[in-house]
Amino acid sequence: MKLLGLNTLVEDIAYLKETLSNVEAENENLKKALAEMTEKVDEIEIPDFDPDDFVREDDVNDRIESYVNDNDIVTQSYVDDEIESKVDAAIENADIDFKVEEAIDDLDIEEKVRDLFNDASPAPMSEDDIKEEIQKAIAEVFSKVYDTLKRK
Repeated sequence: MKLLGLNTLVEDIAYLKETLSNVEAENENLKKALAEMTEKVDEIEIPDFDPDDFVREDDVNDRIESYVNDNDIVTQSYVDDEIESKVDAAIENADIDFKVEEAIDDLDIEEKVRDLFNDASPAPMSEDDIKEEIQKAIAEVFSKVYDTLKRK
């Protein structure tokens, strides 16, 4: 048997049978794992790629602007325009002399200004001079506010 090499043939066949059974066992394990994975993949919902559900425009700024306009969201330009129109209306419609008189009476500004100017100048100011100075100062402040808002 040794001379014909049958003993090595028998050993090789036994080794091959053992290897084949190991491979078949591994193959069964792989089939089970593949079946489990296939089941998990089948459970995943495939999205509907309807083109109407996706953005078809490249101009995002226009989309944002239309969204803002459709949903009444205030923009900076709108606020600037509103402030400017309110200031313009206040300047045009306001009776500045009345407002100055009211401020002088409410805050006793006349007395404070008279005291300030009388202390600072050698000649005391009359009541009309004080009112005129206050009116000029308030008009100048309104003018600066208006110019500032207009530039923005």
